[in-house]
Amino acid sequence: MINVKNLSVSFEDSVIINNISFHVKRGETLVVMGKNGSGKSVLLKSLSGLIDEYKGEIEIDGIDINELFRQRGKSFKHGDSACVVSYVFQKGGLFDSLNIFDNTAFGLRRMGIIEDEVVQRVLASIQRVGLKGAEEKLPSELSGGMQKRAGLARAVCMNPTVILYDDPTAGLDPILTDSITDLIIEIKNSLNSTSIVATNDLKVAKKIADKVGLLYAGRFVSYMESSEFFKESDPYTRQFIRGELDGPIDVL
Repeated sequence: MINVKNLSVSFEDSVIINNISFHVKRGETLVVMGKNGSGKSVLLKSLSGLIDEYKGEIEIDGIDINELFRQRGKSFKHGDSACVVSYVFQKGGLFDSLNIFDNTAFGLRRMGIIEDEVVQRVLASIQRVGLKGAEEKLPSELSGGMQKRAGLARAVCMNPTVILYDDPTAGLDPILTDSITDLIIEIKNSLNSTSIVATNDLKVAKKIADKVGLLYAGRFVSYMESSEFFKESDPYTRQFIRGELDGPIDVL
């Protein structure tokens, strides 16, 4: 479903992603972990087309996105099927001046979906994430957890093939974190979407991941099934999971 070959991303003289390759199957969830500044968000933005200056190849459903994202936005046709990539921003990424309904409808309207269908899909998505009744509220009138749910609603209403989550539970208390985690699982199961989730929350990762990739120095130093990752089977995973100072990962 997602094929990445020899991907490198640099900003000026700083190499953020250094020649990585990996594959995520359809319907699978890959959790990407790593210390702050390891390149998790840069990787997601490269896959979503938000960063288009990179070396290597990125394919989604057999299509090279290098030109297609630039020319057609985040939705494109391949034969008779549509492939849609949705991005869930860490802080919701909502437009301050738009209410929750219009925030959720933004992508659908840009795709040219007829308004009757927009209304139907938006209301269903808002209800799905537990925000029914908040359609006319502005983002500033919502709590942080509700803003994250609104961001999920905007992603879900696109019926995405791929969903990229950038630290979706950051800053939430344990109860809200578990609620958002359950939503991610429900969305994956109902849409059969392929997901990549950047997070350092070990509890979240253990609950949702099929595979876990640990980024360090621009490379995946561990990339394995979730069950193997949490066995702490190598020095990198052991140090990261235990939060130890001593090990192959520097703490600076």
